[in-house]
Amino acid sequence: MKQFGIDISVYQGSFNFDRAISEGVSFVIIKGGGGNAGNYVDFRFAENYDKARAHGLPTGVYWYSAACSEKAAVKEVDYFEKNVLHGRQFSLPVYIDVEHTKMLSLGKSKLTAIVKKWCDTLEKRGYFVGIYASSSYFQNYMNDAELQRFAHWVAAWNKTYPSKYSPGLWQFGGETNLLRSNKVAGVVCDQDYLYVDYPKIIKENALNGFSPEDGHKKDIHTIALEVIRGEWGNGAERRRRLKAAGYDYNVVQAEVNRILYG
Repeated sequence: MKQFGIDISVYQGSFNFDRAISEGVSFVIIKGGGGNAGNYVDFRFAENYDKARAHGLPTGVYWYSAACSEKAAVKEVDYFEKNVLHGRQFSLPVYIDVEHTKMLSLGKSKLTAIVKKWCDTLEKRGYFVGIYASSSYFQNYMNDAELQRFAHWVAAWNKTYPSKYSPGLWQFGGETNLLRSNKVAGVVCDQDYLYVDYPKIIKENALNGFSPEDGHKKDIHTIALEVIRGEWGNGAERRRRLKAAGYDYNVVQAEVNRILYG
């Protein structure tokens, strides 16, 4: 598989998801927050999450880490889980963003230990965890052989995916983009190709806020098409049946409206 998507944050402003989908976007990774200015939640996170879910897009999240010790890594995870992850579902991995200059100056062994601690802590709490970094950072600043069991999101603004990395998520462009326009929905966006069916893995294993029953659910777009065909009834009956099956009526209806009216 190969799907096109984007990663966004406060820097994209009030993002136009309808236009992005019309331009081929099929998933989104959202900045949840970071630790580089004290622990914080990205100003646009909740808005971007709600919009992505309303449009039925597979959604992941990342945290811009600034942890310079294992203790600081755990504190970041505690804050991240409480203020960003709790009560939400992410059908794509939950990533630590490793690029802060203070972290990169720690040396390979110490940085690797911090990243492992961050990932291990969150993984034990029921999340599918990944690491975001540039290909050179994976190679030159971490002992990547010790991190292979975590999903990799590799930033390499080239024309081809770096062959030394197993397929996962490739950020192929941002301000510089050699494959497409650097803009999506009228604004500059980091852009990605996805090669792994993470939603299937995450839902089947009841991770990232999903329950065992979610692994058997259909995606929102499919349900919306069934609604349009009349398979879920009308009015109060439709609302009741969708709720009983574990679907959010408002999310489904938003996708129905998007399909019918744009």
